[in-house]
Amino acid sequence: MVPGRPRLGLRRRTVAIALGASIAIAIGGGLGIESASASTKSRLAVSLNSDRSSAARLDGSRVNGKIYVFVRNSKKLDKVDFYVDSPQWRNGSPVRTDKKAPFDLAGTKADGTARPYNTAKLADGTHTIRVVMTWVDGTTSTRRGRFKVRNEGVEPTPTPTTPTTTASPTSAPTTTAPTTTAPTTAPTTTAPATTGPTTTAPTTTAPTTTAPTTTAPTATATPPKTCTSGKTINEGASASYSEAGGGEYLIHNNNWNDDAGGNTVITACGYNNWSLISDTPNHSDMSVQTYPNVHRDYNDVPLTRITSARFAGKGPRCSGCVYNIAFDIWVGSGFSHELMIWTENWGQRPLGNVVDTVSIGGHEYQVWRSGSGDGGVITYLSTTPQVSGDMPLSEFFKDVQNRGWRATTTWQVDYGVEIVDTNGNPERFDFTDFAITD
Repeated sequence: MVPGRPRLGLRRRTVAIALGASIAIAIGGGLGIESASASTKSRLAVSLNSDRSSAARLDGSRVNGKIYVFVRNSKKLDKVDFYVDSPQWRNGSPVRTDKKAPFDLAGTKADGTARPYNTAKLADGTHTIRVVMTWVDGTTSTRRGRFKVRNEGVEPTPTPTTPTTTASPTSAPTTTAPTTTAPTTAPTTTAPATTGPTTTAPTTTAPTTTAPTTTAPTATATPPKTCTSGKTINEGASASYSEAGGGEYLIHNNNWNDDAGGNTVITACGYNNWSLISDTPNHSDMSVQTYPNVHRDYNDVPLTRITSARFAGKGPRCSGCVYNIAFDIWVGSGFSHELMIWTENWGQRPLGNVVDTVSIGGHEYQVWRSGSGDGGVITYLSTTPQVSGDMPLSEFFKDVQNRGWRATTTWQVDYGVEIVDTNGNPERFDFTDFAITD
C-alpha cells in the first residue's frame, strides 16, 4: 500500500469470537484484521503461535499468557516503533524499534519465528499498543490496538522495560489465515483525491474521483425509529444483542484507525436500532478513521445458507463530510476475499477500478475491483442511495463467484459506516433496522 493513504474496505468486527484457547473477541471488529482490504493494510495482529499463523486483529481482543504481536502486511516499511500503554507516545521513547521485517513486538528469533510477549506482566484490564510506522519514502503513519488482559492468576514474567533497537531477520515465515471466526476489520475504502488520483494498493492505479451521490434515496415502508436514551458504546467498545430466534449480533464502535483524533460515540437501543455522533476532523491523508457497525460472526458457514439482510441506515449528507454506509462481508476463512456493498456514498470511492455495471435486486451498481482471480476486494457501489431495504446477499455471492472467487463460506457480515471526516462537526448517523436471514 502507499504510505499514508486511506484503507479500503476491514477491518475489520462484530460478534464475540474465540481464537484458540487464549484469545477471544470481546467486541465487534475485535480479534480480526481491519476492515477491507485486510490484505492491503498494515495493521497490528496477534497470534498464539510463534510462526504468526492463525493471526487476528489485536484491537478488541481478550488475551492471557504469552502472545505474539506483530505488524501484518509490512511491505515498504523501513522501521516500526512500538509503544505499550504510553499516553505520551508522540514525545516518549518506544519500548522497541525494529528496522527489518518481520516487525515483532517482543523481537524475532534467528530462525525467523517471533518471540513471545508475556501479558502476565500487565495488570488485568484494558491496555494499548501503538506503533509508529516509518515508510521507505520517509512518511509515517500509526496504528493502535486496544486489548483486554485476563490472566486469572498467571504469574508475571519479568521483562526489560528499557527501549531496545534490533534488526530482525530479512525473511519471515509464511503466515496462514485464521481458521476460526475472525473479527471485523474496517472495510477498505479511500476518500476522493483533491489534486489527483490516489490508491491504497501499491500496484493499483486509482480512477477518477467519484463525486457524492445526490439523487433521491430509495426507501421501503420500514417505519422510522429513534434511539435517544440507550446504551452508550464508546470508541473501541462493543455490546452484544440477541434476536428472538437466538441469533447474536454485535454493535462495535470500531475505530480501527483514529489517527486524526475526534470522537465517535454510539447510542444503542438494540442491534436494529442505534445511532452515533462523530466529530472526526478533516485531515491531510483523508484516510478512513472508523467503521462503527453491527454484525454477526459465522464460522465458515456455507454462503448458500445466508440469503438476505434487511437494513436501514442514513447519514447526515453534510457539507465537507466524507463517508460511506456499507455492508462489509468476509467470504471464506481468511482475509483474502472481501465483499463490500455501498448503500450510500458521500464523497468516497472504493479501492481499485470500475470493471462492470450490474443490476441486482432492482438496483444498479458499479462494480469496483482490486486484485484479480480468486481473491481481492470487490465493491458494489449503488448508483442511487438506498436508505433502507432488503439486500439480496445471495445474488452478490453468486456474482463474485462468477468473477472468479472460489470461496463458498463466510465468517462475518457487517453493516455500518466508514467515516473519513465530518469536518470536525458533531454529525449524527442513524441505523434503524438490521436482520440477516440465514
